[in-house]
Amino acid sequence: MENDVERPYAVLTMDEVKELMKKEISEISEIFLISKSDATVLLMFLRWDSNRVLERLGEDMEKLMTESGLKSVVFDSNQDLSDVSCGICSKIGDGDGLISTPFCSHKLCKTCWSEYLEKNFFSVEKNQTAISCPDQSCRAAVGPDTIEKLTVRDQEMYEKYVLKSYRERCLGWKIKQCPAPGCDYVIEFHLASEDDEHSLNIVCLCGHIFCWRCMLESHRPVTCNNASDWLSRDLMKLIGEVDKPSPLSWIETNTKPCPHCSIPVELDDVHQWNQFLTCACSGRFCWKCFQPPEAHGIYGSCFAPEGLSNVGFSRWSNVGSNPWSNIGFNRWRRAEPEKISCLDLWKASQVSLEEAKSELEAFEESIIKKPSDLKVQDVQVLREGLMLVVQCRQFLKWSCVYDHLHTEYDMAKREYLRFLQENASALVHSFSQSIKEETEAKELTRGKLLSETTNIGNYFYHFIKTLREGLSEVKAKSYDNYGGPYWLCDRCTYGNSWFERACKMCCDPTASIMDELSD
Repeated sequence: MENDVERPYAVLTMDEVKELMKKEISEISEIFLISKSDATVLLMFLRWDSNRVLERLGEDMEKLMTESGLKSVVFDSNQDLSDVSCGICSKIGDGDGLISTPFCSHKLCKTCWSEYLEKNFFSVEKNQTAISCPDQSCRAAVGPDTIEKLTVRDQEMYEKYVLKSYRERCLGWKIKQCPAPGCDYVIEFHLASEDDEHSLNIVCLCGHIFCWRCMLESHRPVTCNNASDWLSRDLMKLIGEVDKPSPLSWIETNTKPCPHCSIPVELDDVHQWNQFLTCACSGRFCWKCFQPPEAHGIYGSCFAPEGLSNVGFSRWSNVGSNPWSNIGFNRWRRAEPEKISCLDLWKASQVSLEEAKSELEAFEESIIKKPSDLKVQDVQVLREGLMLVVQCRQFLKWSCVYDHLHTEYDMAKREYLRFLQENASALVHSFSQSIKEETEAKELTRGKLLSETTNIGNYFYHFIKTLREGLSEVKAKSYDNYGGPYWLCDRCTYGNSWFERACKMCCDPTASIMDELSD
């Protein structure tokens, strides 16, 4: 779906994130010939901004080292340097049992160091990352060279603390945690700019696909603002409209259509005791079988089977229970586009998406629990194919939102869009079946599967491009016979410049706020 372009991101494990952190520390250490411990403290002091650290060290190294606590503190003349007791608990200890930073003489026992560090590591109130000497009057920095003298547990806690500070500083800037529940993978974004909307869709190794910008699930072909509005407002609104009792449902329950003129006749209290209804056209009929009174003999008895009374309604109205509640894209040929709601298509697409995800999870579990005879390359091809099916199903689901936003008032575009969706769904279904057959086969036909993967990827790439261009192949009816420097939006009738590819009003990030204010 990315048209074979190189992905502008990398999916990293926590060990790989740790290596990135160590690389930054080593670069600072090598350039300015300082210890890795001091480089770690400087990076934490300036919140892991490598460029700022390099700039400050280049301008005035002595000043930065002093500010960060990496310069020796002037000893207090009144301090007894021969004192061998802990500065907190006053416990007497030998030279090895009392530890201080390299920059001051405030010595603590290992137990007090552990308590102090644990308090700093897990303190919610602290808004800083660097740790200083436990003595409140001392600004000497506590770095790795001090921590390595403590217990193994303290060293492990400090290492986690440093890694946590690095992740928190970089999260949202150049790396982000995958939002899928239980996923520990981290995404590193390579591009400095996020202008290219293609590059914002992230495929994690766990199978979750999400948008880098808003962290929602991947919502191409609609914008982040449209996706947020759909989930928080439009979708709930449509569900509420479906749940509301419509006038047609009341008509179906409380009236019977006249077999002579098809006008609905209300079942009032009088007709509850009389099986024959009289229409405004003077026609009389039985409310059970819709036959005239003459067809019921002398006593007027009707022996029509139960349930036949609903047949009459279907004879004059096409509105009844929705037969498309479980509609699939491959069944669209059976109904006109205007009779299929975007909500129905959204629900059906969600079901198909969940099935695709389940198939991917089942494949991963089968590989882990019961390794097959497939080669590593074959497993990779099958995995990529199943993940592509998930991406395609997710795109088809969100194309229903595009349908709701951009084709509501233009049936020509809606018909063309649903034609494209139908073809895409059929292609995905065929591709999914091919993967299933190849999985069950004794020997994988890798070339065939790779060819199909490329074909479906190219199809969806051009599908996405077509929607981004606003289905330009279809000429909007509202543009006909309209001159001047503007074109009218099909949905909101706003006049846009011909240089605009999308309606400024519909795509404006503040549009949702304006809609709420106008309600």
